[in-house]
Amino acid sequence: MTDVAPLREGDPSHLGTYRLTGLLGEGGQGAVYLGEDEPGHRVAVKLLHARFSGDPKARSRFAAEVAVAKRVSAFCTARVLDSDVEGDRPYIVSEYIEGPPLSQVLSAEGPRRGAGLDRLAIGTMTALAAIHQAGVVHRDFKPANVLLAPDGPRVIDFGIARALDATGTMSSTAVGTPAYMAPEQISGAVVGPAADVWAWGATMTYAAAGRPAFGQDSIPAVMHRILNLAPDLGGLAEPLRAIVANCLSKDPALRPASQQVLAHLLELAGSLPQPGAPQAGGDAVMLTQGVQTAASGSVRLRALQTPPPFHPGPQTPPMPGLPQPGGNAAGTNPPGAVWPSPGPPPGGNGPTTWPSGPGADLPRPPGKGRGRGLGVLTAAGAAALAALTLVGGSAVVWLNRGGEPGAKKTNAGQTGGTLGMEMPTPISTSGTIDPSSAYGGTGRFLTKQLFTGLTEVGAHGAPHNRLATAIQPDAECRQWTIKIQGGTAFSDGEPVDAESFVRGWSRSAATEEGGGPYLMNDIEGFAPVSKAGSGTMSGLKVVSGTAFVVRLTQPNCDFGARLSEPAFMPVPKAAGTADNTSYNLHPVGNGPFRLEEYRTKTKVSLVRNDTWAFGKTKLDGVDVILGSDPAKGRAAYEAGEVDWYQVGADGLSTAPSTGLVSGVTPFTRMLVPIIARGPMKTKEAREAVSYAIDRGRLSTALKSVYKPAYGIVPPTIAGFEQPGACPSCGSPDQQRARSLAGTGGLKAGTTVPLYYRQTTVDRTLAELVKQQLEGVLDVRVEMKPSPAADFVRYRKLVIDKGASGLAFLPYGPDYPSAYSMLWPLLGGELAAAESNDFYNLSGWKNDRFDGLISNALATASSESRTGLFKQAEKLALDDMALIPLLNDGGAAVLRPGKYTGLGLDRDGDPTVATATVK
Repeated sequence: MTDVAPLREGDPSHLGTYRLTGLLGEGGQGAVYLGEDEPGHRVAVKLLHARFSGDPKARSRFAAEVAVAKRVSAFCTARVLDSDVEGDRPYIVSEYIEGPPLSQVLSAEGPRRGAGLDRLAIGTMTALAAIHQAGVVHRDFKPANVLLAPDGPRVIDFGIARALDATGTMSSTAVGTPAYMAPEQISGAVVGPAADVWAWGATMTYAAAGRPAFGQDSIPAVMHRILNLAPDLGGLAEPLRAIVANCLSKDPALRPASQQVLAHLLELAGSLPQPGAPQAGGDAVMLTQGVQTAASGSVRLRALQTPPPFHPGPQTPPMPGLPQPGGNAAGTNPPGAVWPSPGPPPGGNGPTTWPSGPGADLPRPPGKGRGRGLGVLTAAGAAALAALTLVGGSAVVWLNRGGEPGAKKTNAGQTGGTLGMEMPTPISTSGTIDPSSAYGGTGRFLTKQLFTGLTEVGAHGAPHNRLATAIQPDAECRQWTIKIQGGTAFSDGEPVDAESFVRGWSRSAATEEGGGPYLMNDIEGFAPVSKAGSGTMSGLKVVSGTAFVVRLTQPNCDFGARLSEPAFMPVPKAAGTADNTSYNLHPVGNGPFRLEEYRTKTKVSLVRNDTWAFGKTKLDGVDVILGSDPAKGRAAYEAGEVDWYQVGADGLSTAPSTGLVSGVTPFTRMLVPIIARGPMKTKEAREAVSYAIDRGRLSTALKSVYKPAYGIVPPTIAGFEQPGACPSCGSPDQQRARSLAGTGGLKAGTTVPLYYRQTTVDRTLAELVKQQLEGVLDVRVEMKPSPAADFVRYRKLVIDKGASGLAFLPYGPDYPSAYSMLWPLLGGELAAAESNDFYNLSGWKNDRFDGLISNALATASSESRTGLFKQAEKLALDDMALIPLLNDGGAAVLRPGKYTGLGLDRDGDPTVATATVK
């Protein structure tokens, strides 16, 4: 029951024909009384405060409120029965809702769970959909304005609601309750229906957890979190959690509309009208269905069943521009496969040496026609779900500019000084350091200093917006509209506009080296640009100076996760075509630093870019000595020539402990079980191997820079920070290992071949794995070493029809997404063979796994997509399709006590943009 207070001295006893019996509440605009009409039916009477009765503006607002309320259908709201806005005491009479406010119930009974929470979500969103359908924005949706009536929740108090004007937007006046105000309300931007969707998401979070999504301390602190930090969704479970997360997107353009949310909720509840049912008055049918579902006693939201995987057949045309797998005599893909291969080193065996650093002992430099391509799966029926769950295209949860923890911000401290460093020589064969040529290592580091792109990956693996203000796909996730911040410039003064991004992307597509061949081959028009080495991809269209459109050859809701990669950086007009050596060796960018000098294989000098859009660095500059000999780096450090040098795997054992900095990077070391034959054919045998391995000892052998791995996807990928679902990857269990070995046919004395390349890391790990397997399982491990630089030969040995046992494989995603880790290694259509260059070395295939990946790529919600990727990873781990060992680490030596804010980012690169001399 709603609390009713007695009438106070001075309160009226009658208004018109209505007798007032008690006080329901009071706000800034007026008081609300419990009343009775002449037949004795209870009503709610809202009376404008006396101090406003003589104010023409207040009366006008009050009259507008009446008009607004009458426009809204009575679905889950309080119906207006009568009004008098012209008399001495203006008032509105509405239906009296028999039920307490949600805020009061939560305070007394605690959070809602299960069916009660689901009914609340559907009922309140039905009300918002009805409000918005009438062209109205509530602007103060919160728990106190939701009444829990016997027939379902009702949304009340349109006291500050206003009708939309002809433009479909609202006044930017910041009105509302701070804990439930959207970022645009706080910042004074234009406010529309999306603000109500945000408030609904915040209310559902509070209802599920009993605490506000952004805290409940001081108003400034709450507002700061709303503007800059992610919500606390701890009390919400799937599938409602993913829906709420979408509604709490910082950018209003990326939130779903209320009718989209309602349609999705009703589908999850099994309540949408079925095909063939009468469709007259479709919106009214959906609203009616929402009311009925909200009043049901048993409604539960359920996850939609994963649709069957899509297997392209011979009639499926290949993606334009996909590189063909090498080694196929016909020069074509295997029948039915449209996914390109991960490329081995150009020229067969690859270079004789590779730069040190995480993952660098797995040579994967792309080359024209040999680059790793992005395979795109499309699930039957998934497009409909994507349309319902669309959050304005969030392939990831895009945050406001600079808002994600780990975004580059300069430290308070001394300004000045030049940091001397030693780093490996860039791997580009021609020595170029422009973004189109960058892939990893020093080339990637330099790109991050010289260029700022649409997004940036923060310390916790989640991309957040930099120059992008909106990244929005259509309902299929095939066409993406990208909006950028205006008013920024390259270091030479030329504006950074939409055309500069189109220019940079097309330049990357035309470059044999770098990320273009494997990150862009599903953009329409990639193939002709790649083949010609110049031109503009037809899938890129400039809409305005601050907006452009990208069209893909197939839908992919994960596309946005790629956009922090070097290949997607903007370039000025002076960049010219991809073969412009002058620019490639001396690129002009828009990042925190600009290039002062570059001597190939010798030195790079960077100086502060005073026109950087995100402030100024504290350091005056950075001088990088280039080289590939770790001993020379240490010698330069000891001689005082540099204050930082990179430590490769070869140098870990001799690196000084004082000043050593390290961090986990996006690579996972795994054992690939050859499952087609031999001792690893059974799941139990593979589990026995995993339980027998002491990952802590493996980590210790590498000075704990490389950390034990508990999953396939590295913890530097957002959503995978916690240990993966791999029970056997925790503490070793010798008894369990022996029991499983017996069950799985891995008998004592069995020979287990162990393939590895003679890199420092794999050689060290192979010896330890051999000791542990032989000691625990009493098997005979047969070592199968291969030359470190000859990955082609190594791969051929592992996939040979006579091979069996285990093989080492270090692997990292091509961009910060679980998709680019899981699918190349485990995709059913990507089984490695001599006729292709695929990386599914074990040949593992699981239709359920393929379906989960397919469904994920068709799912617009980043949280839902991550959830599907997690299910796919767990499926693979449950079957021990891969056996995780370690997550790679990056390491460097920094002169102690001289700098603050200088460490390693998620790529293992120094964070020079945030560094300060003490």
